This record gives sequence, C-alpha cells and structure tokens, in this order.
Amino acid sequence: MNSTSRIFLCLLLLVFVAAYPASAQSSFLNSSRNVRIGLLSQGLQTTWQIEPSTGFIEIFDQSKKQSVYSGKADKIVLSAMSGGKMKVAVDQRKSLYYFSNELVFSALGRTPINLKVKAGSRKNYSYRGSIAITPQKSGLRGINIVDIEDYLKSVVPCEIFNRAPDAAQQAQAIAARTYAVRNLHRHSNSDNFQLCDTVHCQAYTGIAREIKFATKAVKDTYGKILTFGKEPANTVYHSNCGGYLIDSRAAWNGSEVPYLIGHFDGIAVEKPFCFYGSQIKKNKLTCSLPKTRPSISIKRMPAKSKKACYKNFGHRVGMCQDGAIGMAAIGYNSRQILDFYYPGTRLATMRYADPSTAPVETQKPIVVASLPMPNPEQIELITPPNPTQLNALRHSNKTRQNSRSIRETLKQISTGKNGSKAHELRKIFWTPGQPEISRSIY
Repeated sequence: MNSTSRIFLCLLLLVFVAAYPASAQSSFLNSSRNVRIGLLSQGLQTTWQIEPSTGFIEIFDQSKKQSVYSGKADKIVLSAMSGGKMKVAVDQRKSLYYFSNELVFSALGRTPINLKVKAGSRKNYSYRGSIAITPQKSGLRGINIVDIEDYLKSVVPCEIFNRAPDAAQQAQAIAARTYAVRNLHRHSNSDNFQLCDTVHCQAYTGIAREIKFATKAVKDTYGKILTFGKEPANTVYHSNCGGYLIDSRAAWNGSEVPYLIGHFDGIAVEKPFCFYGSQIKKNKLTCSLPKTRPSISIKRMPAKSKKACYKNFGHRVGMCQDGAIGMAAIGYNSRQILDFYYPGTRLATMRYADPSTAPVETQKPIVVASLPMPNPEQIELITPPNPTQLNALRHSNKTRQNSRSIRETLKQISTGKNGSKAHELRKIFWTPGQPEISRSIY
C-alpha cells in the first residue's frame, strides 16, 4: 500500500470516527412514535370485551401479518382457552378460530375513534390507538398500541394537578415524554410491551383522565424532550420535595447524575416554590407571590443530604410538581421550570415532529431560569397512530372523494355480485393495502 492510499484510508477512518458520535447521539430521536403500553392495572383476565366507537373493527394477526376479520362489529369478546389459546367471538354470533398468538384490534372509520375495553369484571376504559391481546399461561394480557403524543394526553393529567398553570403542565408534558423515550426498553426484555400503565412507569388510564388543558400542553410541546450528553435525560419527578430537592445518590445511591442534584426549591429569603404550589392546589394561598428573577443561583447540597423544611411526598429527586406549579404561578415559563429542576439539560425535538437534521436547540440552554425563549411553531398531529388505522384513514379519504361514507362502502362490499346481501358477518371486508400483509380473502 502506497503512502497516498494510507492517507486516504486514514481520512476515511477519521470521518467515520467523527460521524459516529453524532449518529449515536441522535439515534434515540428516531424512536417510533407508536408505543406499546402494557395494561398491567387490568391484570391477566380470562375474558376481555372490546367495543369500537365506530361500529367497525379490524382484527390483525401479528405473526401472519394479515387481517383475520375486518367489518361490522359492536362487541368482540375474547375468552382464554386451555393450552395458551383464545377464542374470539364477534357480536356473540360468530366465533373465529382459536389463536395462540397476539391479535391487534383497531377501530375503523373516520377519526376521532377509540376502543372501549372491559377486562374481566373491572370497569370500562376507553383507549386511543389499538388494543393487542396476547394469550399467556394465567390469562389474557392487554396492550395499548398508541401514539406517544396521545399517550401523554392521559399521562399528564394523571401525574400532575389538573388545574396546574399552563407552564407547569407543559413542563410535565416534556418531562413525561422524555421519561417515556428514555425507558422504551424498560419492559421489552421480559415482556412484549415497552411501558406499563402504572406508577412503575407512568400512570396512564386512557381517555378517561384527558382534559383540554393537559391536551393543549402536549400539543404546545409537540415532540420536545430533554437531553443530556448523548441520551435523553432521566427526568424523574415527584409530588412535593418538602422545600429541598435531594441528590439522586441520596435516594438511590449509584453514580452522580449532574442534573439531579440537591438544592433549595426556591429563591433565597423566599419560601420554597413547592410551598406556593401546595397552597394553590388547596386553594389556601393567602400570601403574595414573589416576583420572577432573571436568574436563580443554586447552592448545591452535599450528595447525601436529605434536608427538608416541610413534609414531603415522593422521592424528592428531579422536578417537584408542586414546585413547578408554584414557579408557573409566579410567572416562570416551562423552559425555566425545567432548567431549574434539571440544570444543564437541553431541549431536543423528536424526528417525527421535526425531520430536520439539526433537532437540538441551537441556542445555549437557559442558565437556571433566565429569560424565556420564544415558542416555536407547533405541528398538529394529522395521522393516526398505527398502520391499520392509517390505512383506515386512507380508505376513509378515498370514500369521501367518492361521496360515500365508510359505512356505505362496507355495506356495498358485503353485498353479493347478484345484489343480494351477504352474511351479516364476513371474515374480510377489505384488507390494508400494505405489501407485507396478505390480501387473500378466506
């Protein structure tokens, strides 16, 4: 090998080495916006009932990559069978095959659409997205496959006071989105889902807890997460820190996390932010709120310190939710709140929200609650969260162009060639137009 060739190879190696960190740093930004939420709060039940809001449903076999039923249905009942299988009954008049693998149920029709679910004798819950049912030894496991932005519409009001000021709810939305992205593999090693619906991950109850203020906060922060170094920040949060945040090492030992440090939850000589937030939640605030400051100095406490001046609720690491409410009421914006509770972190945008090649904020991060940043123009969610619903929307759009409703179209498809109506229940009315999905009709 001559000297010119060696120089050329060295240059290629340098380019590769230089490019790798950037690629590694942004890989998590490419995460799918669809997440699998294990409905652990529903338990392993022997029966599940699913009711599509539109009256039409598609049942999709994940292992075979094909629809096993697509058409009219008011209620689907799934029953656990021996040998790790399940029976599917449509409207109690038609039973499909016994299945030992996961089935995905998606409502068909024009958005907004949802699925009402009843697990065993528990009360009904409604979910956006699709519901996957998987047979297991002790029963049937339910999983909600949902767009992460729709997921957050339920998480935010489940996790923070539902009348919190906008800035606090926006901070909660960014923290919850970041936590979800960081922990997408928390369950996937041992389970067939990514996150659960309990406080082990983040509280999630589907549509029931959604409120317009939290939904607005999710939309206003569309795709925004916090990063530190080459990964999503560990945006843990809690209810009330008791006046002092504590270092992550004081709560869980382990290594130092530069942005999870112990310090006073407020401004020197003033009451802590969580005091004001707690009083606001109880509607008992009698004192005046302090004025905002262009910057706040943090005096770091020793790593093992657990100092407090009030009764606390939660692990006291990261964002204090009552403190966030207090800061928002005083006049700090969501970026200042996050910078106070996770100092040194930076904002980034998930690729599904911003496909540009420079997703990380170009400005330097605010140094602990400094001047507010302008809010970027937000992008509205315009597509359904999963492939089957996406195809349903495409089908619906095509139907609209032909001046027919999806109900009329399905009715037409279910009519025989001679004009007589086919059996009320057909195994296939139509199949999604995807190459990997079988288009054969049984």
